[in-house]
Amino acid sequence: MKKLKQNITNIYGEKGEKWIANLPATVASLTDYWNLSQVIPVPNMTFNYVAKAILNLNQPVVLKISCDKKSSVNEKQALKNLDARGSIKLIDYNSTYNALLLQQAIPGITLKSLYPTQIDYVMDCYVSTIQKLHNKHLPKKQNYPHIADWLKALDTPTSKQIPAPVLNRAIGLRNQLLSSLKSPIFLHGDLHHDNILKHGNEWLAIDPKGVVGEAEFEIAAFDFMYIPELATAVNVKKIFAERIDLLAKKSNLDAQRIKDWVFVRLVLMAAWLIEDNGDPSWAIKLTLLLSDEDGI
Repeated sequence: MKKLKQNITNIYGEKGEKWIANLPATVASLTDYWNLSQVIPVPNMTFNYVAKAILNLNQPVVLKISCDKKSSVNEKQALKNLDARGSIKLIDYNSTYNALLLQQAIPGITLKSLYPTQIDYVMDCYVSTIQKLHNKHLPKKQNYPHIADWLKALDTPTSKQIPAPVLNRAIGLRNQLLSSLKSPIFLHGDLHHDNILKHGNEWLAIDPKGVVGEAEFEIAAFDFMYIPELATAVNVKKIFAERIDLLAKKSNLDAQRIKDWVFVRLVLMAAWLIEDNGDPSWAIKLTLLLSDEDGI
């Protein structure tokens, strides 16, 4: 809960403090509303309250409550659009409390727990999941954001805290990639390893954002290296390039576009962290490690 409280108060201020203070009563109300039992919060909450529970005495579920109505509604719509094909199933939604009731993945281990010790296997599972998720037509009725909307964050005043050479390169790549984007598809939007869980014999995505873009943007969210590995690796740029090439081959996607999107997404993450009063240093450091030796 400590990390959740810190993030929510940093982002939402007084509104976030009230939301945190009301959480016990909110959880109690939703427990009654959905006839839940054995409601146990997960230990790694970051931006939403998340708990495992039992529905109607026999069905394992997950209760997810958000401080932000917009993100909660977006996730509800994205899950409906994905229709449990490669993603976790939406059971119900409560608009009063911005709460989602979700299928619980069992055993629920993440792809993160297998990487980088099983690189090939993780990449194969990731590609299989992404192909299921992308096998959907663009929804006609819902007005989902385009990745171009997200990337406007690079133009905000707060993004000026990012080193100018890094920011300028990201803006240049963004413009180039967007202008050459061909067939837009419906994307999960945040498909890192912690957002893919084992359920029975398959891997399912959780926490979709719902955004329109291209597959290379989606796959650029793959966790190519973790922080402990970054601290000990001799040639980060070389390892990144090799792993991107391997994932591109497995997914039959454009390796260069993936590499470029990786850089842009790192800078976008830094911009978002600055906007939310977070620490962008790790994202900026990684962009510098991935940059050319003669500058950026």
